[in-house]
Amino acid sequence: MKKTFGFALFVSLFAAVQLSAWGEKGHLISNEAATIALPAEMPSFFLNAGPELIYLSSDPDRWRGAGESIEAVNAPDHYIDFEYVDGLDLPHDRYKYLHLLETSRLLRRHGLSNSAIGFLPWRIAEMSELLTQQWRLWRAAAPGDRPFIEHAIVNAAGVLAHYVGDAANPDHTTLNNNGWVLANPNGYPIDCDTHWRFETAFVSHAVATADVMPFLSPPVLRADYFQAGMDLIRGSHDLIEELYRLDRDGAFSYPPTRETGKRFAVQRLAAGASVIRDLWWSTYRNSAAPKVRARTR
Repeated sequence: MKKTFGFALFVSLFAAVQLSAWGEKGHLISNEAATIALPAEMPSFFLNAGPELIYLSSDPDRWRGAGESIEAVNAPDHYIDFEYVDGLDLPHDRYKYLHLLETSRLLRRHGLSNSAIGFLPWRIAEMSELLTQQWRLWRAAAPGDRPFIEHAIVNAAGVLAHYVGDAANPDHTTLNNNGWVLANPNGYPIDCDTHWRFETAFVSHAVATADVMPFLSPPVLRADYFQAGMDLIRGSHDLIEELYRLDRDGAFSYPPTRETGKRFAVQRLAAGASVIRDLWWSTYRNSAAPKVRARTR
């Protein structure tokens, strides 16, 4: 894929912060599938928290439009335009990442603000580390304090899952997030309904949790949360042209006229649900280890 981007990309960048990955039903499906697939060793309060975990799947989208300050933080956490950073040695620290964007002159070269490329893998890592720490607090808490920490754990887990679900959607890993904006010899759709047509209109009508469950992968214990997010993002980004080919050929019309569109959506939702399940389980397991020594001012 070319890495020389024209003025039309600014339309794409603006559109990216206006969109909600998967629509509400897609996020509900991902979180429901993840709760069903949880290992039985998870504490009972978490296994019983399915309805709340499913509801929280869309919370970061509900924060949109709350005000200038929160919008500046929230919007770029939902995506990363991978074309810009492909090939860079990305640090786990979002502020070191911003420093890298400045010192590499990448932002100046493309005329971008420091948040325009997005922060999705950092948000996944940050929320996973927060959840791990909440589990540590729960393990050490007096019985009377545990219910309060359990509430914090479920909230953090549900919000984390939203961003993992975003990472499973190819539209949230690319400049071509709502219509193809790069060189387009294959005639991919350029209208501004491509994002909605796939993740909301089609998924809402054509996909159910029962469709997704058979495609979940076996549980994997994750030690590096940032890498888990990046691996999911790379896998999604590798499929962006397939998504656009399917859309060009009418695979996301409804009622469906072929199985290719549904199969693609189901597999991406299953990929996200698998990593959600893995991170929920891994944060619990990893919390048995001592916490990282904190820096103080």
